[in-house]
Amino acid sequence: MKIKPPYIAFTLLLLSWLVNYLFPKLNAVKNPYNKSGVIIFAIGLSISFYSFYLFKKNKTPIIPGKKPTFIVVEGPYKFTRNPMYLGVSTALLGAAIYFGNLLSFLSPIIFFLIMNYYFVPFEEKLLENIFGKKYLNYKKQVRRWI
Repeated sequence: MKIKPPYIAFTLLLLSWLVNYLFPKLNAVKNPYNKSGVIIFAIGLSISFYSFYLFKKNKTPIIPGKKPTFIVVEGPYKFTRNPMYLGVSTALLGAAIYFGNLLSFLSPIIFFLIMNYYFVPFEEKLLENIFGKKYLNYKKQVRRWI
């Protein structure tokens, strides 16, 4: 996997800003309602950063494709198997609300679809191969998203 999720997220965030700048007539979320996007953005980043912290705490690599050494099952991992990606998707949704542009709402959708159909299946297969039954049991107990 040459392109990593953070690069995809930053690119989509930049594109959200750009379409807001280039197509101001497509703004649908007006001031002051768009300010709620800042809160949603912060919540999404908080979920992602806390999930990163749990990986670091348990000394397992964050980068997709690297061999994991531990299955994290605490914190947000009790409710979703992919809190990092869920957090980034939420942050992109918050940015879209803040920008208010209809085209900006494509960013969280595109990110979610790429993660759901490309990265997550690859990562789940890797975890199944490394941890076997332990991961399969976790997979049965916790949903992929929410």
